[in-house]
Amino acid sequence: MARQWETDLAEWSAGWDEILEDAAQHSVQAWDGTVPAGDGVVLVCAPEQLDEVREALAAAGRTVTATDALLSGGVEELDRGLSFPGDAGMFDAPMGGYSRFEVDEWGRPVAHSTLSVQGDVAFMGPLVADQDQERDPAEVLDPLVSSMANEAFLADAQRLYTVVPEAEVPGRASQGWERVAAVLRLG
Repeated sequence: MARQWETDLAEWSAGWDEILEDAAQHSVQAWDGTVPAGDGVVLVCAPEQLDEVREALAAAGRTVTATDALLSGGVEELDRGLSFPGDAGMFDAPMGGYSRFEVDEWGRPVAHSTLSVQGDVAFMGPLVADQDQERDPAEVLDPLVSSMANEAFLADAQRLYTVVPEAEVPGRASQGWERVAAVLRLG
């Protein structure tokens, strides 16, 4: 039986490609027990399959250049109705196949991200916060996720996906995200 991320793979990977802008496009494939050939392959597997996949890749002489986490959440669960601190507000700009969301405070950008909606699935790009702020970045990033989930909901998306480095997973769990897969970039 296919997991939800596998069922949604074509949509969330298309959203991911949209927000990569000028970066090289990649081929996203679910682990099916075979080692894929070619460059630019991103292999996605269930977290419990990670060791098996790494062993198979190593045996085939394939190099894993990075391992990230695929996170998912229902848009209604991720939209927690959080408000921005102080005089901060969010603005969005359509950029073709995705929208850029920016949080400004007193006319100064303090955080941003991107969102691509593909049918009933949306993909959120990296969350970036201004490191010069004296406050905890979560004070701006958590409401940004909540607002972007609301935007995805208004666009009729039901699920939201994002790919993040392992180090970001704990902070994302508090926003309502759930780890659903491992993402291996192959060299």
